Amino acid sequence: MPKHICFLDDSAEYDGFSPTSRPLDGPQKSVAYLAASLAQRGHQVTVITRAEHVLVCDGVSYPGWHGDRPEQCDLLVVVGDPTLFDLVKNAGTRVLWVAGASSALDTPVWQGTWQRLTPHLVFRTDAQRDLATLHGLPAHVIGDAPAPSYVEEIVDAPSAPPYAVTVCHPLGGLEAILDLWTTKVHPAAMDAELHVYSSLLDRAALSGLVPADIAAIHDKVQAAAGFGVRVKRPQPDPQMAEIYRRARAFLHPSNAFEALALQLVEAQAAGLPAVTFASSPVARVFVVDGTTGFVAEDAAAYAAATLRLLAGEEPFGAMATAARHLRRGRSWAIAAAEWEERFA
Repeated sequence: MPKHICFLDDSAEYDGFSPTSRPLDGPQKSVAYLAASLAQRGHQVTVITRAEHVLVCDGVSYPGWHGDRPEQCDLLVVVGDPTLFDLVKNAGTRVLWVAGASSALDTPVWQGTWQRLTPHLVFRTDAQRDLATLHGLPAHVIGDAPAPSYVEEIVDAPSAPPYAVTVCHPLGGLEAILDLWTTKVHPAAMDAELHVYSSLLDRAALSGLVPADIAAIHDKVQAAAGFGVRVKRPQPDPQMAEIYRRARAFLHPSNAFEALALQLVEAQAAGLPAVTFASSPVARVFVVDGTTGFVAEDAAAYAAATLRLLAGEEPFGAMATAARHLRRGRSWAIAAAEWEERFA
């Protein structure tokens, strides 16, 4: 039976057209793609973000933050901030879609919300759930999926000279990747480049205003320019898909507290093999060692794997094909069916 499903997200101004027109964070893109897939399954779907304009996209209503909000719905999905639950008073089922670090669930001001509303919690990976305190609430793991741009049947010729891509947060393991690149990778492949996609570093480079918490890594990235390290501005999905298809390696960091992996999944869906560390709890799930990329036990193995992919010889071709096939097995239509099975 069709349900009225409402999403609430106050993190940014965006709508269903945004993922193909400008870069978005993973949780924001997920809202847009999941909402469209649920609408395709016959549900009435409303998404309320900080957007100012009222519009309909892919059958989903975007009334804007100051527009008319539904007084009731069958399923209310709040993204990240449980204080938003009170914006729709009458909801049959309430779900908090955990957007980032699970530690946020322990915020003292939210304790009353857990006791008063007892919402369901939806996590994106097992690692994200395992790091969380559940507070006695029902918990589910429903994975994200790559955006349509990454699963298009397009195979671009790898770039010459070759480049690797990393999209990790400046404080989320980038320093280790830079050290490996400058000391082990670039000296053996001096024509290769490392493209660092980071909105924070890009803004700092353009404006000259460097936030204090990233000053050290910003300076390190700038100093690595002579080693082929280039800061790039993140792009919308269609452009990022093309970037991935022309790259040779997706360099994933080691972060024991990482809980999300959407960019890694998207890169593999576009046919880009990954290199990661065995210490990454997420990458161990999403990278099949020797098949869709390499899972390295130490820095030397990480550098050696990167060099093999940059060379463009086997196993690059086989890994690119395997990564495409494996990650394309999950779509937002499948994710929507899982949400529907749990809550609608």
